[in-house]
Amino acid sequence: MSRVIFASFLILLLVVPSFADIWTNCGTAADDLKISNVAITPDPPVKGQNLSVELDGTLSTTITGGNLAISIKYGFITVIDKTVPFCSEEKCPVNAGPYTQKITEMLPSDAPSGKYTGKLTGTDQSGKEIACATFTVSL
Repeated sequence: MSRVIFASFLILLLVVPSFADIWTNCGTAADDLKISNVAITPDPPVKGQNLSVELDGTLSTTITGGNLAISIKYGFITVIDKTVPFCSEEKCPVNAGPYTQKITEMLPSDAPSGKYTGKLTGTDQSGKEIACATFTVSL
């Protein structure tokens, strides 16, 4: 996954005790990336400190391109609506098999309190969805 997308997503994890409690798989059984585990450190996250997110899963096909799209809203205000190439920071091709990505980012100490919602979607080189997640966080 692209560091840009993960960095944006990490902002949402400021006061949530467990990543699994805030995300839902919005994909289908046909998705090529089956996420098996997401772990955060520290748990719970702390404003003004580094947060590491590690994603483990299995790719059922080799990825040679595609896009990652993220939309994040604070209440009804869109704060991020971005699409980036999958291979912009991920070295492609990404071979089928076990997949792990770990990203560490500093969480802003001045993030506003309130409800954040979002959707993250990944597509492969042919435009086929490989993964989808929605999330809701209240800060």
